[in-house]
Amino acid sequence: MVNTMQKFLIILLLVFLQSCAKEAISNFALDELGAVTLDGQPIQLSSIDADRIALNIYSPTCVPCVKEIPALNLLYDEFKQGRSVALYMAVDPYSIVEEAGDFPEQEMIQKAIAIMIKEKTSRNIQLPVLVMKKPFSINPEGLVSGTPETLLLQTRPIVLYYNFIGAISEQTDPQKIKSDYKIAFFKKMLGY
Repeated sequence: MVNTMQKFLIILLLVFLQSCAKEAISNFALDELGAVTLDGQPIQLSSIDADRIALNIYSPTCVPCVKEIPALNLLYDEFKQGRSVALYMAVDPYSIVEEAGDFPEQEMIQKAIAIMIKEKTSRNIQLPVLVMKKPFSINPEGLVSGTPETLLLQTRPIVLYYNFIGAISEQTDPQKIKSDYKIAFFKKMLGY
């Protein structure tokens, strides 16, 4: 039987261990990443009110990116029905603006916004688009190595827990999209 002194020591040990636990922190400096919406509003990824964020990295010149738009639209429609997943399409302005020159970041963002407004309309992109700010970049040796990629993030703190490389699905028929094993895996990774 445990006496009073042993109970006290056990409680004291548990309190001590709890206070020594490391505080959860963001990885890859994701808590510092910011973007601009297509209507020009700044946003921090860490301020998005969702339990999970799926950040699909897009380029207008990427054929698989364009082919996965129907699947992304279907997923976005499903996720916005009250679940706690926020799905965004994200672009690196330095990878989609084809003009040569060393433009300031704000000018690059404005050029990228103009490109993506046209893309959104012409390709029927339904999910919200974010134009990412530095230090985000598509870099073969960085966090995002190419397009399409979809970063799966947990929030509070914001942590990358999976990087889905390649198109989520290139199916166009809604029934085929819903039965695509890659879609099922993607949703499972988001906790669906």
